[in-house]
Amino acid sequence: MSDHNNSPRGVAEPAVDIADNYVFPSPSRPGRLVLVMTVFPNAQPGALFSDAASYRFRVRPVTIPASRPGSRFEVGTDEYDITFAFAAPVTTDDAGDSVQEGTATLPNGATISFRVNDEQGAEAPGARVFAGLRMDPLFNDSTGYVETLATRRLAFQANGTNGADGWDILGIVVELDVATMLGRAPGTLFAVAAEIVTAGKYPVRLERFGRAFVKGQMLGEMGVDTVNR
Repeated sequence: MSDHNNSPRGVAEPAVDIADNYVFPSPSRPGRLVLVMTVFPNAQPGALFSDAASYRFRVRPVTIPASRPGSRFEVGTDEYDITFAFAAPVTTDDAGDSVQEGTATLPNGATISFRVNDEQGAEAPGARVFAGLRMDPLFNDSTGYVETLATRRLAFQANGTNGADGWDILGIVVELDVATMLGRAPGTLFAVAAEIVTAGKYPVRLERFGRAFVKGQMLGEMGVDTVNR
């Protein structure tokens, strides 16, 4: 699912616009869970994270109740948070570019300090992190989409054209050792949400990942909804 440019606030300040949220088991490290949040659609070189916001993953254990066949999943009340905060950028490198430092706070309260765009990322017992510019994983067949709207008939081809080809985003990645960081959680199934809140004592939510981009596209077109024109 993808959620680029989904609100006036996100368009006005792309550094707090969540584009994607991914969660998957590590393909190379058994027992590790990978969480990815992307922000800043169509980011250019030099794009940085907001120093006035906190970027957060919220993780809750999920179980499949055996006694209630009508309920597919049951989300637990225990929550494990991973929060990324970024300092204001400074100009310190030899090329005169802006450099930004960040800190990740892990579920056990430990912190990891890192530098944005550092290809090596940073690591602590039970976790490693990265934040920086990356290629946008979005595939958006804009040609097929426009033709579908114009003709009111599906016009997507077997080999589509990616209208997002060449786009970049800012990515936040954290890899957790489940036994170390989430050991109290029952089972190995988790529900994960990504959100951005204002930094400070009283955080206000600025953005959360939920609605898929295609829904935003369809709802934004006049005439698609024949009841609520």
